[in-house]
Amino acid sequence: MYRMGSRPQVGEKAPGFILRDCLGEDIGLSEYKGKRNVILAFYRGQSDKYSMEWLSQLRDDYIAFRGMDTEVLAVGPDNIENTLNIGGRYDIPFKLLCDPGLEVVRQYGVYDDIMDNAMTSAFLIDMEGIIRYMYVGKVPQDVPSNVELIKHLRDVISE
Repeated sequence: MYRMGSRPQVGEKAPGFILRDCLGEDIGLSEYKGKRNVILAFYRGQSDKYSMEWLSQLRDDYIAFRGMDTEVLAVGPDNIENTLNIGGRYDIPFKLLCDPGLEVVRQYGVYDDIMDNAMTSAFLIDMEGIIRYMYVGKVPQDVPSNVELIKHLRDVISE
């Protein structure tokens, strides 16, 4: 079981950040403001089988997410080389961001201090940068389904 910390809440502005992706490019959340919704997915790294299953699950509906004006950004604790390996091994089409110091993980309040890692979690951030939905798993294999994410995306789009 994770130990919970404080985190931004639904209805609040999502904390901004800039992280390097697996190709060495700096990616900022602000790049998507006014352009796309964002599913910000925190995963536990290449050694966690549940995280790899979740990234694969997100990959399987990536075209559907993109069709809903939504980008997926996945944040993990691995270095650039290991993150690049994840992208290739699992054929991930979306941005894999490197947070080896877990700074953004802490900023979003999904740091598990017992395991010194991220809690598997997802934040749906609308085009204005507001958190519209949040899911924080209780254990590593507890992740939101794509059906649930799509349902909440539809709610955002219909408003």
